[in-house]
Order: sequence, then structure tokens, then C-alpha cells
Amino acid sequence: MRSALMRLLAAVLLSTIFSGIIASAQGAGNNAEQLKGESLRHVQTITLPATIKGNFDHFGIDLKRNRLFATPEDFKAVLVFDLAQGTLVHQISGIERPHAVLYREDTDRLYVTDGGDGSVKVYDGESYKLIARIPLLKDADSIGYDLSRKYLYVDNGGEDVHQTYSMFSVIDTSSNKKLTDVKIDGDTLEAMALDTYRPRIYINDKAKNTVVVFDRFKNTTVATWPITMGKVNVTMALDEQRQRLFVGCRDGKLVVLDTNTGKELQSLPITSGVDDTIYDPKSKRIYAIGGGAVDVYDQISMDKYVSRGSISTDSKAKTGRFVPQLNRLFIAAPQDGTKSARVEIFEPMNTGSGDVRGPEPQEPVNAPVAEKLILNILSSHPYLRKIGLHVIPPGQSTMILIANGNATRLGIHSSPGDFAAVKDGKTYGPHIADGGFYNMKMQMFDAAGRRIGILVMEIPDTTATSQEDAALRAEAIRKELSAKIPSLEWLFQHK
Repeated sequence: MRSALMRLLAAVLLSTIFSGIIASAQGAGNNAEQLKGESLRHVQTITLPATIKGNFDHFGIDLKRNRLFATPEDFKAVLVFDLAQGTLVHQISGIERPHAVLYREDTDRLYVTDGGDGSVKVYDGESYKLIARIPLLKDADSIGYDLSRKYLYVDNGGEDVHQTYSMFSVIDTSSNKKLTDVKIDGDTLEAMALDTYRPRIYINDKAKNTVVVFDRFKNTTVATWPITMGKVNVTMALDEQRQRLFVGCRDGKLVVLDTNTGKELQSLPITSGVDDTIYDPKSKRIYAIGGGAVDVYDQISMDKYVSRGSISTDSKAKTGRFVPQLNRLFIAAPQDGTKSARVEIFEPMNTGSGDVRGPEPQEPVNAPVAEKLILNILSSHPYLRKIGLHVIPPGQSTMILIANGNATRLGIHSSPGDFAAVKDGKTYGPHIADGGFYNMKMQMFDAAGRRIGILVMEIPDTTATSQEDAALRAEAIRKELSAKIPSLEWLFQHK
């Protein structure tokens, strides 16, 4: 009883200490303002055994079992925590240098990049037994996951194998097979971010101090954007609604880019040594982790960010993971002197309430020809933010989305707003200020001029000069697409 009471008092004392050490982050220009109120509240510490030493890389999460995965790089294992109990419950051994973890819930499989032996290792999500090893080059490191196609993207090779280029590998997680390798100039690739609706992956090329834009449908580099407002670009997060890319640089700058143009818009001051950057679309909050601190910014409007302070964590802490379903921020703190390694857990406070789409009715969809058409349009018109085709499938009575860049949205019902927007036959396209785009909706036809449904798309205002210009562009894309559709039934063929 006395031992339990002492642990409780220690936890309360530690929480109080963490809550009280919020220091103001310096602002710049319009961002000099700092909002009042606590941004993070320390709620728990999980202390690790003294044998766990060295830096940590990136966390993974299994929400089904409430498990957190941590990657101490020199420990040759992935640590498994039971978050309900706040305890370390397992170690997945046999990993020379773990870097990143993906848990795929639908197949109950865990994917771990091993930079030591150059591979992705696949484990059973229940027993943690090794199922497969997918060979890559040494320094297999950062990952990105395409939820639509179930593809895992991994950067590997480069400096560690004495090459002036890095390898960008594509793995099909349904078959656990590598599909292809693509060379990218630069011997050190870092974090990446996937655009859900566009066929784009943004990759930090630290060796060149650039962002590489990769078309994941064509498997090729389509653009390279220089980073001039910061040095040593390693972290990345994406606000897809506003098409803002946040690039964390270790010289103490968080550079904000417009992904419609690749233009640098501004830089925000952060603690030097960043190694993780997180954007939460619900709260519109940014976390930059590194150098023993978490720098917090709130996004007030399209291009205004206000500091919520810098929270001291530990002199060596530099990686973290925000889990929105739990509303918890996990920070890895390596061993420091006599102080054991640990996981610090924070609760975000005083957050905003951005719009995040909830569950919607969905029907099964099997229209591969339609999906291929839409993906080709997205690749051939890279300025498009989104495009979607709504039809009533043959033999059914409900109009649904059958093709767009994000397969997780397929089968949703067309909204009353969609029908209202096109009922007069005109092209509808209001400007959406919070996102900077024209929301285009119009009737859709096949090659014979028969109406088959509704076509929707988003055109950024960095491309269209006015609503009229956006309508002309949208109608030209509709004409191009319609000419390729012989009939409604053809969209559902299998070729």
C-alpha cells in the first residue's frame, strides 16, 4: 500500500513539474503572438529498464489491442507497451536497427524497417512471430503508407551503402512483395508525407536540402522543391485541406510550403534538433519534437500560425507520435546519465475544433476501369486537388462515389448538396477560402452525351484566376474524361 501511494504521489509531482515548465517560443512577423493557456498536460511516464540505451526512432500504434510500439535503435528490438496498464509487455527481438513501424489492422500484420540488415520485417500482430522478411538495402528507414492501394513506401540505401543516390522502394503489403525500386538523387532521404487524394508523395532529401515530389501512380519524380528558409530538412507533416507542407529543419526552422506550387511561404521558429513533426487536422495544431522540447503551434487561419509555447521534455528527446483516437502525444526520452529511458505521455489541452468527417454510409464498389480513368486524370493534371465520379451503378438505385484518388471514400452516398449543385445543368464552383480552392460540381456524360452522374473536383486558386476560369478548366477535364467513357456499364468492366 505504501509503495502504491508513493508511486501515485510521484506521478502527481512529475505531472505538476511538466505542466509548469512551458516556455514561450519566439515568434516571427504575424506569428509573434502567443495564445494563453496550457497546450499540453503531462499525464503519465512509462519508465524503461536500464538496459535500454541510445536514441529512439518512430512509434507505431495498434489501436485494436491498445498497444504502442517504440524503436530504441541500438537495443535491437521493438518494444511493445500495453497502454491500458502503462507497462512494457513484450520485446520483438532480432531487429538490428529498428526505425519505423506500421500496423495494418485489417490483416493483423506489423511492418518494421530494419536499417541494420536492410529489410522490412513482417510480424503477426497477435504473437509477434516473424512472417516474412522483405530484403532492401541497408539503412531502410522512413516509411509512408498508401491506404488506398495498401502499398508501403520505404527509403533505403544511399550513404550507408556508399551510393550517391538513395533507393525508394514500393512494397505491396497484401502480398508482402517488393514491387519496384526507384533511384532518387541524394544519399540521405528522410521523412515523407502522402497526399491522400493526389498521387503525390513528398520526400525530404536532406543531402540536397530539397523536397522531392514523387508520383506514386507513375513511380517517378515529378518535381524538386528547394528549401532555402531552413537547413537540414528531416521531418515532415501535411495539412491536406489547405495544401500546406510543414518541413522541419534541424537549424531551428519549420518551413511552410504551398504544395500547389512548391513555394516557400514562411518559416516558424522551433527548437534546434527536430526529429518529428506532426499536424493534427481536427485541432489544427502542429507539434515539432526535438532538442528536448515540443514546440506547439495552432493554425488560426489559412496562413497564420500562433505559438502555444515550447514544452521541455528531456535533453535528448526528439521523436513522438500523436494518436488522435486517444488524444495522447507520446514522446520517447532516451536514457540520460543515471536517468532511465522512458515514454512521456501528454494530453493536448485548449485545442481547436476543426472539421473532421465522421463515418458515412458506404456501399461496396467494384469499378476498376473507372478508378483507373480517374487516377490517370489526376496524374495528367497535377494541379487538381481532388476529382471524383458519382454514378448509380447498374441494377442499383443510389448514386455513390465510384472513383477518386482516395479508395477509402469509395461507395459513399452522393449528398443532397451534390444534387442541388447540378440540378440546373450549370457548372457549380464557389471559392472555398479555408483551403484556397474552387469546389467544382457538374453533370457528367458519356461519350454519346448521355447523362451518367455527377463529376466533382477541386481546383486550387493558385491555378484558376477566377470562378469562371475554374469552370472552364473543369469543363475541359469533363470533356476529356467523357470522351473515354463509351457507356455507364463500361465503367464497371474488368480489364
